[in-house]
Amino acid sequence: MNQPLLADKRLLVVDDERVQRMLVTRTVAPMGYTVDDAANLAEAAAHLMQHSYDAVVLDLSLGETEGISLLRALREGKGDPILIFLSRLDERVITASLRLASGMGLRVAGMLRKPASPVALRALLRDAPARQTKAAGPDECPPSVAELTDALRHGMIVPHFQPQVSLRDGRVVGVEALARWPRQLADGRMGAGFPPEVFVPIAEQSNLIIPLTFQIMRASLEACGRWRVRHPDCRVSVNLSPLVLADPGLPDEIERMLLETGVGPGALIAEITESTVIGNPLLAAEVLTRLRIKGIEISMDDFGTGHSSLLTLLRLPFTELKIDRSFISLCESDSEAWKIVRATTSMARELGLRVVAEGIETESVANLLRQIGCEVGQGWHFARAKVEADLIPWLSEFSPPLSEFAPSSPGLPPPLPGVPRPLPGSPPVRA
Repeated sequence: MNQPLLADKRLLVVDDERVQRMLVTRTVAPMGYTVDDAANLAEAAAHLMQHSYDAVVLDLSLGETEGISLLRALREGKGDPILIFLSRLDERVITASLRLASGMGLRVAGMLRKPASPVALRALLRDAPARQTKAAGPDECPPSVAELTDALRHGMIVPHFQPQVSLRDGRVVGVEALARWPRQLADGRMGAGFPPEVFVPIAEQSNLIIPLTFQIMRASLEACGRWRVRHPDCRVSVNLSPLVLADPGLPDEIERMLLETGVGPGALIAEITESTVIGNPLLAAEVLTRLRIKGIEISMDDFGTGHSSLLTLLRLPFTELKIDRSFISLCESDSEAWKIVRATTSMARELGLRVVAEGIETESVANLLRQIGCEVGQGWHFARAKVEADLIPWLSEFSPPLSEFAPSSPGLPPPLPGVPRPLPGSPPVRA
């Protein structure tokens, strides 16, 4: 059904119920949309081949077919449309659909319960996520192996340190060392440079990952020795690549670095991801156990994103578990993610592991994690990653708001009985 009005925006509504298609059309036409409608996937696909749409309203259940079957065509089609789901399905199916569409890179505005509320539909269209535009920069052209070799030779890749804060009392208890490769801009200032997700894979593919890891570790231990003079409880965590962990000489090399930098083994935490141990689990177990015997703590990073996390926890001598930011970012909006965070925290406490939550961006999320016994927080709510020259004065000046740390916070209360706040029931539900 096409609107005769002239418009500068185009919307496709895909729904097997004629009344719903008419309702959507009448709702959005005053907003300047030309509307095409489709009762099934074949009609929708035909429209997508002919037009570029600004928005698509999609029913998750089209009779005997599933509306999400159209997602691939949307991703590969013309334009970058706003996507809004219609549904009468249960909450878990809706949440899974929202995650799937977002994971495919689609611009998901949210979901509407049938019958669609005109007010909610207009709100989702008005407040839809903006188009993602990638800024031009050096990461569009990855560095060569020769450039990476030269950067390592001249010490251009350096650690930046992101603080980790005790959720019990607000003390800074550690930092994570993050490899950064800043680059000099035309005006002489230092720019962001190549991100680690660009140069670390190149290092792994070119046998440069071991010198890169040792360079970051040595620089981090030297810096740690300087700040521990005034902040003796502040440790440093360094990530270990799978290729580094496959070296049986790693424990002795790390011990040598600790001796040369004058830092005790208790100042270092070795972070590994679950995938790190998959290639050679027996060698990984040997190396990590030797590190623990030497007094170095072991952290499982990005917990929850692998495939055999529980078995890995059982076999290896971890002392810390880091909950991945993908779960922490959803604490307040996704009840399933919150249940996973609560269960993970409870399990880690049963195993005697310290729990670190990554990606905390708000005080409300920090407070939720504090209530369930999560001990350490990391994220932009506390501080972004800093060079050593900025970190040391920050450590002396950092003073979190007293309101964040209630008198009862040093204890470990039982997990909350419910979700942090109820998910929206009626429309709109945000992605």
